[in-house]
Amino acid sequence: MLTQELDSHFPPIGRVIMPRPTSCHTSSLQTPNDKDQALQVSESALMSLARSLLQAWVDPLVVLSHSASTLPHPAQSTINNKIQELQQHSKSLGDGLDILSNKMGPAAQAISSLPYRGATDPGQDKISKLVHFNFLLSCLR
Repeated sequence: MLTQELDSHFPPIGRVIMPRPTSCHTSSLQTPNDKDQALQVSESALMSLARSLLQAWVDPLVVLSHSASTLPHPAQSTINNKIQELQQHSKSLGDGLDILSNKMGPAAQAISSLPYRGATDPGQDKISKLVHFNFLLSCLR
């Protein structure tokens, strides 16, 4: 729903200047592409991967949250609420995965550090703000 809301007012020029998914800060993580690949990875490696992804999104979700509150979009309030929900769900999922990983052993507790080095300032003009926000959201997806 959040993506549809943004896409409805995303200018065509924004799609052209938006960075590619390979620019996402989590693109270096080797994730399974489908169910068969996921079944070939150990449970502890999958747990480590999930925890690494969640940890990598802590800072970008804060950036999205701050950006959403000033987003030049007619549904800004709805988008802001959805981002807040994403933060809450991410925290809840992270807490649950921490509990599970502690029961699984050291291999499941390993976390790959993927610090977010992206822009924290969404820009000054409407298109820059929307492009930055949409790019981060596309990385999250």
